[in-house]
Amino acid sequence: MAVVTSKTYTNTVIYWWLILFSGFVLVGLGVWVLLSPFESYLSLSVAFAFGILVTGFFEVFFSIANYKHLATWGLTLFGGLVDIAVGSYLLFYPLITMAILRLIVGFWILFRGMFAIGHSIGMRSRSFWEWGWLLLSGIFIVFFALMILGYPSFGIVNIILWTGLAFICAGIFRIYLSIKFRQIKNIRGR
Repeated sequence: MAVVTSKTYTNTVIYWWLILFSGFVLVGLGVWVLLSPFESYLSLSVAFAFGILVTGFFEVFFSIANYKHLATWGLTLFGGLVDIAVGSYLLFYPLITMAILRLIVGFWILFRGMFAIGHSIGMRSRSFWEWGWLLLSGIFIVFFALMILGYPSFGIVNIILWTGLAFICAGIFRIYLSIKFRQIKNIRGR
């Protein structure tokens, strides 16, 4: 494993497992979406709301717990707060969101993909040798978001397919990132 040169990523990353759990939630949500293609939009909005809300709380707690050790903790906190806001909106207004669910989910996934790309580029500048896999994951997330937003004419099946794949990619990104954080923690011996 390459030597990490930045103090930001060599300090102990506390509670790395929260990012891992949020990744599992997103992968599980993506699998559920793919396995339940004929569920109603109401069910989808409740499932999306729950998944987005839970991952937002994990990310907020992670950023607060690591504010001394992670230079991007403020960006991570902001991302978690956006997740909580979007998840809450979807949860409390499921009937209204049925008509615009594709747009809400598409823009949320696009935001998360851009966040993943930015995070991976930040790791590159700190000589984190596996940053390319994180970048590739972020690019896939953006691709799926653009498919959701750009091609509504394919109908609900297409939206479900791209949404499920986007959630799975976002979850894999978080799982992989948490594993890297755990490795950094283990290198430091704390």
